Amino acid sequence: MRVLLITAPALGHREGEVLAELHRGGIEVTRGEVATLDSDEVADFDVIAGPGSMRADTGLFDRCPGLRGLVSFGSGCEGFDRPAAAARSITIATGGADRSVRDMASATIALMLALCHDLPGAIAACAQGSRRDATRVRTLEDATVGIVGFGAIGRETARRLRAWGARVLVFSRSLEAGTLADGCESVPLDRLLRTSDIVSLHAALNHGDGPIIDEASLAAMKPGALLVNTARGALVDERAVASALHSGRLGGAALDCFAFEPLPANSPLRGAPNAILTPHQIGHTQAGADAMVRTFIDNIIRVATEGTRP
Repeated sequence: MRVLLITAPALGHREGEVLAELHRGGIEVTRGEVATLDSDEVADFDVIAGPGSMRADTGLFDRCPGLRGLVSFGSGCEGFDRPAAAARSITIATGGADRSVRDMASATIALMLALCHDLPGAIAACAQGSRRDATRVRTLEDATVGIVGFGAIGRETARRLRAWGARVLVFSRSLEAGTLADGCESVPLDRLLRTSDIVSLHAALNHGDGPIIDEASLAAMKPGALLVNTARGALVDERAVASALHSGRLGGAALDCFAFEPLPANSPLRGAPNAILTPHQIGHTQAGADAMVRTFIDNIIRVATEGTRP
């Protein structure tokens, strides 16, 4: 079996570890760049592994007729054309590890608390030698939080929110309306937007999806509501969010991911009031990284040797 490993920025210095362990497992591995996917060099590979953002569509599948599996580093696979892969019996494996799920849920709660307690305002007030406006401070305990997307991280975040005493609403295309077993309530997206004090995005970004939060959805949200996105940048219309922050329609936003990364210097989000911007690393921990790398390696070996979905 031949595996093409596409460089993933999140792997960083761990790439050598991945290559070494795959070689020890008897897997023939070739390292490549994202640009490699657009060349005829891919023709002879059985498995392609790398970032979930790498483009894997019919064009790639035509250039690589023997492809039997795609493995993403992490839980996202927004660059993969899943229907086209399924039509060709190409296995897709993603790598969200339990530890990284817990770390991301904790980080999401931290961002919510930072917004509720007006951390940006407190930091600015201290820098100016003044005091912040206490009327801006809210409590998570009294909040209605809307979770958009109910995969592993969304579920873990909801579980933790319930422990804080928050009311939790959930929207997922795979759930019917009603009360869930953990006390959360599954509702339509329009109701979630209309009634939530905090909207937190945890949805997957599939090939061809557009933003969930755009001008129309922002207009539907409660005035002064808070927005948290620790999922994927393309779920948000960044220009619309920046405008809503400037107008006060949004009370604050904590964004850990962006349409283009690193966030461009001329992004409208830079300088927007009441915004917390972090470089798509808010939930990264050493323990989580170890678990992600281990899962990535195991998934590559399993797909390469068994051809079955992990």
